[in-house]
Amino acid sequence: MHILIGLVIALVLVAVLSNRKTRNCRWRADRSRNVDDQHFHICMSCGATCLTQSPKSPQECLKKP
Repeated sequence: MHILIGLVIALVLVAVLSNRKTRNCRWRADRSRNVDDQHFHICMSCGATCLTQSPKSPQECLKKP
C-alpha cells in the first residue's frame, strides 16, 4: 500500500514539475542538415526548426503564433 501511494505521489510530482514550455514539443535532430558546428533540430509536433550550438534539443517551444 505504501508503495502504491509513493508511486502516485511521484507521478503527480513529475507531471507538475515537468517543463510546460516544451510539453507538446517533440524535438528530433537532423544531422544531414547540420551547418558547421551547429546542430539542426525540428519539432515533430509543430514543425518549428532551429540550429543550436550544442547537440541538445531546445528547452523552449519555438512555435510561431
